[in-house]
Amino acid sequence: MRPPGQPPSPRSGRSVTTSPSALRRAARRVLAALAAVTLAAAAAVTGADRPARAAGYYGPQPGTFTGLGFDTCAAPSNAAMKAWLQSPYRAVGIYIGGVNRGCAQPNLTRSWVSTQQAAGWRLFPLYVGLQAPCSTYQRRIDPARAAAQGREAADDAAGNARNLGLAVRSAIILDMEHYPAGNAACTAAVDEFVSAWTTRLHEHGFLSGLYTKVTSAGLADQVAAYHRAGHARPDVLDFARWDGVRTTSDPALPADLWPGRRMKQYQGDHHETWGGVRINIDSNYLDLTQPPYAVRMTTVPPRWRADLSRVLRRLGAFPTR
Repeated sequence: MRPPGQPPSPRSGRSVTTSPSALRRAARRVLAALAAVTLAAAAAVTGADRPARAAGYYGPQPGTFTGLGFDTCAAPSNAAMKAWLQSPYRAVGIYIGGVNRGCAQPNLTRSWVSTQQAAGWRLFPLYVGLQAPCSTYQRRIDPARAAAQGREAADDAAGNARNLGLAVRSAIILDMEHYPAGNAACTAAVDEFVSAWTTRLHEHGFLSGLYTKVTSAGLADQVAAYHRAGHARPDVLDFARWDGVRTTSDPALPADLWPGRRMKQYQGDHHETWGGVRINIDSNYLDLTQPPYAVRMTTVPPRWRADLSRVLRRLGAFPTR
């Protein structure tokens, strides 16, 4: 309510006179805003990545990429990452959050991410959230709140990704560790959590990924849910089979599921030394094509929205009250 004696505002319903020149200026700002929105959305839908500067890559992570990657519990130092440019790896997994994340991340900052992107590293963000109700982890999904907890995890992961400077449409991989088969209630809770995680990440403009093992019920459960009506499946599948084979084909995965959107962890916990720096890692093979969706719509600045409302009212698009 407007306090007594205060002059009327444009939203009060009283007539407000606007000069033709002011309307023209407002219209130009509105058209510029709409053009920016259209161009931004078109670029996102076509999957175009941001232009690279020098050897760097600044688009959605990991983006379109085929090759070797590694992950390690804590992000290595900038010096270690520079030394590892002598390795065959060109992608690195970073643990960006989650209640079950195993290591502190003193190196993992927005500046660190920017430095690695400038060096040409691809990043695959990992989030270790609540685990299956039938797993041995202490922090587990509550079947009664599985969907809500999936959304909460996605909210947290998206916020962390933005804080680190990761581009919209980056894929954030939910790390779902081993859980046993044969428990229908457990499977239902995990499926509900993963579906809600995916849906909410899309609302934030990010892609969804899921890490699981071929020895876990998680892989079979996601294969079974792939075409299920109402299930929002992950965009990227990251699976573990420690057989040393660098491929994303697997007997447990039908060829038509997640084509061009797979990663395989082919070797577990081991040490490698490159450039004189020794790191404990898991080794991965990535075969990914950036999907052209999970678009966060560009918003028009508030002042321009006010201009648009004023112009439309002047043109009679909707009446004043």
